[in-house]
Amino acid sequence: MWDASFWCFLILAAKAQDPEKLLPDYDCIRPSREAPLLDWAEWLQALQRPRGEGWLAVSSLPLSLLTDESNRQRAIKECPLGLLMADILQMLACFDKLHACSDTFERLVRDGMAFFGLRVLMGTRWPIYESLHSDVWDRIAEEDRGETDLACEDPEKRILNWGAFKRLFSLQDWYQPAVDVAYGPELEKMWREAALECPLGFATANLIKAMLCSHTESICFRAHETMLGAVLQDIPLQRVAASGWPLLHLLGHVSRVVRRHRFQLDFAPNELLSRPSPTYPREDLEAEDSLSMQDLQALTALVLRDSADDAAARFGYKTSIRLRLIYATMAHGPRFSPYVSRFIGRATAVGIGAQLVVFCLDEEASAECRNVKGNCVRGTPSILNKFTLPLVLLQHDFDVMWLDLDVFLFQSPTLPLIRQLRENSELELLISGSFAVDCICSGIVLFRAVESVRSWLALLLVWMYEHPYEHDQKAFSAFLRAGERVAFESELPVAPERVPRWDFLDPETEFVSARHVDVAGWTGDADKIIAFHLLHGDSDDADASRQFAARHGLGIGYEPLLDLFFNRTDFPELYKTPVLPHRLSSELRDALWRSRWPTPRPNSPARCNETVPMRF
Repeated sequence: MWDASFWCFLILAAKAQDPEKLLPDYDCIRPSREAPLLDWAEWLQALQRPRGEGWLAVSSLPLSLLTDESNRQRAIKECPLGLLMADILQMLACFDKLHACSDTFERLVRDGMAFFGLRVLMGTRWPIYESLHSDVWDRIAEEDRGETDLACEDPEKRILNWGAFKRLFSLQDWYQPAVDVAYGPELEKMWREAALECPLGFATANLIKAMLCSHTESICFRAHETMLGAVLQDIPLQRVAASGWPLLHLLGHVSRVVRRHRFQLDFAPNELLSRPSPTYPREDLEAEDSLSMQDLQALTALVLRDSADDAAARFGYKTSIRLRLIYATMAHGPRFSPYVSRFIGRATAVGIGAQLVVFCLDEEASAECRNVKGNCVRGTPSILNKFTLPLVLLQHDFDVMWLDLDVFLFQSPTLPLIRQLRENSELELLISGSFAVDCICSGIVLFRAVESVRSWLALLLVWMYEHPYEHDQKAFSAFLRAGERVAFESELPVAPERVPRWDFLDPETEFVSARHVDVAGWTGDADKIIAFHLLHGDSDDADASRQFAARHGLGIGYEPLLDLFFNRTDFPELYKTPVLPHRLSSELRDALWRSRWPTPRPNSPARCNETVPMRF
């Protein structure tokens, strides 16, 4: 069932640049042009509900349909992960009843899991890994231990005390002790022998390594995913469960901890990866357009096109640099959404409010945006939207400056951008950086509306979409060849010569950041600051990066500057006039000066390297 033919079909389609295949609908939630075998999205939604009703109880119709072989063939094309979910439920039911069908479905499940791998299964909303953590295994454990010592309790094992390693996972805080063993000298020097001596212990160590790789140096994730998959493909799941190794539980745990986004897009793939028709903008909003695109089309027709053209004419006077510039940001969650109206107010105060689009990813953000008559686009929470909104705007020939919502504007960035582009008109992308090292910071980025940038950002979006554990800034850096790595050079889809011509925005005085880490900060004349990045925190789903930072003492200079700069009810003029914050409030001045360096930026800053050097 899970042979190479289906995957070859996807690969060939992707090579043909079909947007739907470049950004696959793993969760089967997009509208289908043809009547599907069943309502996959409705079934998926039912599986998301609390488990009190039981997954089997809400799955009777899909399971009955998928017993027919012709229906299974349809399902593998319509929704292969939905079919895998059905096979898991059938397998567990067969095991629970001690029925012979368990062998058939167990093999199908094992092949399906190997087919997709950890990378895809951690990102899907189908509860694949959650369902494998089942009490069914407890009832059949004794019958499925087998003759091979998969538990590895034999003290004569020579590579490692596997039993001691396994018992670490019964500790409340098992993470660091498990990491110490996984990266210990025994497994580093004799990993091949370890894989033969205790395959499930070896697989567990690789899962722990994949967990750490995903939020430190993700270039090593693929190697550990491959080794884990090779072991799990060879050993029946009931024997994995009976061995005592916590793999079936850890698969779900690791996925929850390191996953930064789901396979979820607010814009349709063709809206993201295709150039619009010549008739854009249309007066009629087609039903097939995504909700986000409908909002953006309406804004373009009413406001954005004229605002961008006006700015291009006004600031392009006596210069060859013509920017049809749109500013963009996004917000969701209780840390950011309450400040949307004040972000818009500040942007308006410095003169760019009409050019600002806010991607409102929850209802509170939308309400805040509507209350001040901002340019609001509705969406849902995902770090991918940091790439999707700029890409759609680029496809419609707008130049785009992305601003994270935790950026406080001191002045309009437009003139400094034009000045830098006049000095080097070949630049296609400008990005903020760190004070003391040449590391990028993707909180402030100018994307020029040229084909090299559009194609580069499209490939970056596809990569991010397919790697749910990946950090957006690390991937951005890797695709620019700016220091960090997410894959080996041969694995990156953008050749070095296809990288847009880029440079840093001034990280010393103009486009600066809070000194929450030692390499950030600013110096010089505060009156010349254009934008101050407050570095308020992540906007993705992952917990692991915050846990890692806390464990290793990173970000120890952190203070909640977002609240300090955007919650000044005592200074409403901060959001209504272009007054500089340090000239208005001594408290804001003191906060700004705590990030100030007494010396100029180094003439030759250190090159940005990998986040954490890893042993593969």
